[in-house]
Amino acid sequence: MGAVRPAMKRNAPPPIGPEIGPDPRSSIGARVSMAETPRIKDEKTGIQFDFAYGYRIKFPAGKKEYKLRVYDMDSGMPLEEHIHKGGEFITGVNKYYVRYRLEVYVDDKLIFEHDYDCEGQEVCIIIPDGGLGDNLAWLPYVEKFRLLRKAKVTAVIGEWMIRLCKPFYPGLEFIPLGTKPALKFAYAIYFCGIFEADRKPWRPVEHQHLGMQKTVAKILGLPLEDLHCRLPLGTPRPVREPYVCISTMATNPTKYWNYRSSTSDKDPDGWNILIRWLKSYGYRVFVLDRDKELFFKEGHKYHVPTEAEDLTGRIPITERIHYLEHAEFFVGLPSGLSWLAWNCYIPVVMISGFTMANCEFPTPYRVTNFLFCHGCWNDTNFFFDSKAPVWCPRHGGTPREIECTRTITPKMVQETIMRIPAFQKHVMELQEQDTLDTFREHAPFPGAVSTLKGLPPRPQKKKLR
Repeated sequence: MGAVRPAMKRNAPPPIGPEIGPDPRSSIGARVSMAETPRIKDEKTGIQFDFAYGYRIKFPAGKKEYKLRVYDMDSGMPLEEHIHKGGEFITGVNKYYVRYRLEVYVDDKLIFEHDYDCEGQEVCIIIPDGGLGDNLAWLPYVEKFRLLRKAKVTAVIGEWMIRLCKPFYPGLEFIPLGTKPALKFAYAIYFCGIFEADRKPWRPVEHQHLGMQKTVAKILGLPLEDLHCRLPLGTPRPVREPYVCISTMATNPTKYWNYRSSTSDKDPDGWNILIRWLKSYGYRVFVLDRDKELFFKEGHKYHVPTEAEDLTGRIPITERIHYLEHAEFFVGLPSGLSWLAWNCYIPVVMISGFTMANCEFPTPYRVTNFLFCHGCWNDTNFFFDSKAPVWCPRHGGTPREIECTRTITPKMVQETIMRIPAFQKHVMELQEQDTLDTFREHAPFPGAVSTLKGLPPRPQKKKLR
């Protein structure tokens, strides 16, 4: 029997530098530490307390028994009451923002009280690394917390995000998450995130109800608003011609546009059909994804569309912003580049089947086929598993797998684009210049579903007398 040859190992791709953007393979998570015992000490009683992990309170050693009562200041409702021995260290269950009132009694006599008040206090808010959309959605709420609570707020966040946004948030302090910081100075610490299903104490409401951004608003006790992230805008236009930006890649096949015009097609072809249609109206089309190709499992290998102009690669995120801010509009998926485009204040066409409208930012240009299965991300019966090769909780492994985006046709996307005022204005300008017919005649394969239905009527030329 011959020797068994060792399995060939694939070389891991090189790490993504902080000047480029987030690394979705990052395992940094939210590795931080805090003071081993509560930071603040009441000199009269010796009781130590802070709000670094819920509320934390440590009773001085000794034979006394302490009765702890905990209230919610906003409602006035009592939350907890229990007895503790001297030397015990108690941590509150809920890790999100609550304005606690702490009362301690000995022999039914009040000996200590403290009302949560972070004004002027050091507060650390942690945003896990690895997601472009997550960071863009959540950093504005860190700033909102600082302004409303008048606290000294430190954002513990990925270095790439610090490089991108720090100049636009002068009121915040920043600590790179990758340094695994010790936050021993904090009066209170809060963690942003879409947490695992069993981590209910980390969120006051299920994320499926409020979506990705507003879930963090509730974690931080803030009003529900759609907040933009401040970005380095104001660059000169990169190209003269009118153009559109697209993003076709994501972190799970359920996010992709999986339409195939024929069952015999090996790969989805909706993007190339759409690109040809856009070119037939005189647009240049740039694809901004970082990766040209991604493989998830057999039958789910994706590559960027061949008919777009290729701006993929490991380029600084500011280069993508440069192109986005001057684009007529953006067409993408429920992924980070769509969040980036929205924060560049351009129209965003979002092709999504597995998320509902409240999941991401508001846009009137969402494309979903409601006649087929959809919205599983928002279904509280399921919890999105980012590690699943293909996450389709209702129909995985069946002929209906990820039908939510297989049934979104190019025609649906085109008719959504036709509603964008910038597109309508562009077509009218081509009509006035008598160049529209030329573009459409010379465009390669503009697509059988392309149509001018729904566009403004062509302006009539004035007859010379």
